[in-house]
Amino acid sequence: MDFEAMVWPDGVAIAFSVLAIQILVSIHILNTKDEVRSAIAWCAVVWLAPVFGLIFYGLFGISRIKRRAVAAREKRGLAPRITPSGAMSGPTITDINANAANRWVSHDLLARRVTASELTAGNSVEPLNGGREAYDAMICAIDGAEKTVALSTYIFQADQAGRRFVAALFRAKERGVDVKVLVDAVGNLYGLKPVTNLLRRHGIDVATFNPARVSWRLAFFNLRTHRKMLMIDGSIAFTGGMNIRKHHLEDKHGNQRVRDTHFKLAGPIVQQMIETFADDWLFSNQPMLDDEVWADTNVKAGGKIAARAISDGPDEPFQKTAMLMESALSSARERVQIISPYFLPEQELVAELKQAALRGVKIDILIPEKNNLPFFSVAAMSGMRQLVSAGCNLYLSPPPFDHTKLMIVDGVWTLFGSSNWDARSLKLNFEFNVECYDPDLGQQMCNWVKPRFDKARQVTVNDLKNRPRSHRIFGRIMWLASPYL
Repeated sequence: MDFEAMVWPDGVAIAFSVLAIQILVSIHILNTKDEVRSAIAWCAVVWLAPVFGLIFYGLFGISRIKRRAVAAREKRGLAPRITPSGAMSGPTITDINANAANRWVSHDLLARRVTASELTAGNSVEPLNGGREAYDAMICAIDGAEKTVALSTYIFQADQAGRRFVAALFRAKERGVDVKVLVDAVGNLYGLKPVTNLLRRHGIDVATFNPARVSWRLAFFNLRTHRKMLMIDGSIAFTGGMNIRKHHLEDKHGNQRVRDTHFKLAGPIVQQMIETFADDWLFSNQPMLDDEVWADTNVKAGGKIAARAISDGPDEPFQKTAMLMESALSSARERVQIISPYFLPEQELVAELKQAALRGVKIDILIPEKNNLPFFSVAAMSGMRQLVSAGCNLYLSPPPFDHTKLMIVDGVWTLFGSSNWDARSLKLNFEFNVECYDPDLGQQMCNWVKPRFDKARQVTVNDLKNRPRSHRIFGRIMWLASPYL
């Protein structure tokens, strides 16, 4: 019997089957990928490494997490977040400020359509300097809670900082307050003792966001919630970029380990934050929040600031935060101030920064001189030359490490929250930010950041050219991995 005659037909069948699957997957890539670079990369993987490429695409290339988010919203009777097609209810910027400049009217319209979130009026926003001030204010608010407390964070360590929060949350629970805590599955692993175990021992209702499971969902373990939100009784809230850990407190010598800025908010914006938390809570396979307990339709105005919540993530139809950053840059006329611990923007944002600088807008960018992730710092510096050459001003802040995430445009528009200026934040993470239209807040924040720029060292094109060759080469190599840094 001819052995080759028996094997050959099976080999042909397998080859044609793989070819057919490659064609079908390629069609799926072309129909679902919005960026040509992404489509080209995935097609190359599928065709150059047929078996590995098909498996890799099946695990990492298909955004099943969007389907989970839609299903979670359907359970709450909410419409899926699809591309907005018309005007929304609620006030516009001109309803709040009849003298608003046309550029901000246009930006507000884009923000309404992209975020599907109303602009809220009558908010107050108070910046908090560092962990000691922020933590004290947050714990005081928890101790004053009468009805509900919702806490969502990326890192929540069971150290001297975290245990204060655990104790405050337990006291609230003992008073009969409905307490919910959501911790990211990756952030929960920071430190030796997961805080979720401690919270459960205290009887506190806690969930982990997107935990790893031995299934296809393991592919999405890399998609994590980076949001930091605390909501009290539907009327007071805190958000920004600050995690809950001792690193935000002073060391044993009284020196500040990390510099950061958090924010206390009051007013209608808090209900938008609770909506974000409710989505995440349901997304984490938890029971739907009771609207009679959590929804407050009679929130009193906390101030005069117009603000909008920006809930962003890989389950959204747009890269919301990036689009609003780009729109704000195109709206800038005088000055843009950016503070970010991780600054590695993709090409669209780079183009907007360069265009704004070439229009004569003063672009000031402040990043840490010594990053807590040295490899990220090397990669970030490798992309700075084109920005500095176009006229952007780059400043390096001296220690301690500055974890602040802030953007101010013309002293009128302010953006703060959890997003960094990198692909991980703007594409992969679940993030929460707030945009504010208010010249008083804008001027306050300009004054807030002025000492940081004054103490920083400005970097010139020659400084970037004279970096060690090894740093430049390693930086460009790390730049290739920038979407995952």
